[in-house]
Amino acid sequence: MTVGLAVRDGGPETTALDLPYPDVYFTPGYGAAAAVPERGEWRLAHRDGDILVPYVVRRLDDGASDAVSPYGYSGLHVRAGRHGTDLARFWADAVDAWRDQGLVTLFLRFSPLDLTSVQRTHELPGVRLTRLADTITVPVDRGPAAVWAAMEGRSRTAVRKARNTGQTVTLRPATAADVAPGSPFRQRYAETMARVGGAPGYLFPDEYYRRLVDGVGPDLHLVQVNDAAGTVVASALLFRHRQRVHYHLAGSDPRGARDGANNLLLWTVLEWAAETGCLLVHLGGGVRPDDNLFQFKRSFGGTRTPFWVGAVVVDPDRYAALTAERARELHRAVEDLESSGFFPAYRIGGDRP
Repeated sequence: MTVGLAVRDGGPETTALDLPYPDVYFTPGYGAAAAVPERGEWRLAHRDGDILVPYVVRRLDDGASDAVSPYGYSGLHVRAGRHGTDLARFWADAVDAWRDQGLVTLFLRFSPLDLTSVQRTHELPGVRLTRLADTITVPVDRGPAAVWAAMEGRSRTAVRKARNTGQTVTLRPATAADVAPGSPFRQRYAETMARVGGAPGYLFPDEYYRRLVDGVGPDLHLVQVNDAAGTVVASALLFRHRQRVHYHLAGSDPRGARDGANNLLLWTVLEWAAETGCLLVHLGGGVRPDDNLFQFKRSFGGTRTPFWVGAVVVDPDRYAALTAERARELHRAVEDLESSGFFPAYRIGGDRP
């Protein structure tokens, strides 16, 4: 049984939460995995299961803490029908509870698939919202033929090329062996991160993968492309949550990619989602805004979906002190750190916000 933090009138209350979570990124199973690379503890602030904020608490050197949404897309979710006064009261109670717990800041990563909740967050005091690079969402509710027709010609040509060169693809629930150290997926992913210059924080530890398999369970899928010799040349992890699919982590061999392996992999994901009753596949974005990876994903007939983040300073005095200390360590002006756009400013120079 997973325990969450229920924020109610009068303060926080510990309670078991039994509800249909709006997406995989809100679930305690995924949260336990996401907490590992942060060296933190997953928690959930909610009111009656209608307003939810999952977050990971990270300890700071001076005994304080800060918090961040689990890696991915969750932020704050408000179920339809919740009145604005309910949200405002929840938020005031939550901020008070977080301050009492010693949190200095909260960094929120919102879902591009729930822009209504982003809009509702605009109503809340103390939240600075920023739109970052867009992500790509592909609708699959009209079936595989419609998805295929909506793809750009170059993508369809690459899929045919992959098949003509003898590449084959499998898609199935992931196992512990699939994400173990030295597995083809881990190798392809690490090679890809090195090739694109991914930050060290994106090389997740072994425990993260173990918790991911345990926590997400049969909703975690592996899709894998083999070349004609049987070598894995492209591999990805997917989340399926009811009628949506999220493309999570992926990697490929450049030689296989030149023969269309990534195109075959993504087409297989879209076809599978369309055939099994899904409404959409969320492919995420690029490494940088509108880069080659983003354009590649867009070639599968997807639409731009805005990605928003939110910055909340829970304890302004502690935040100012930590930022000043970090500025001294870096021999920079406090104003430099505060104007950098990095939040929280006292973590600038680290692997993660």
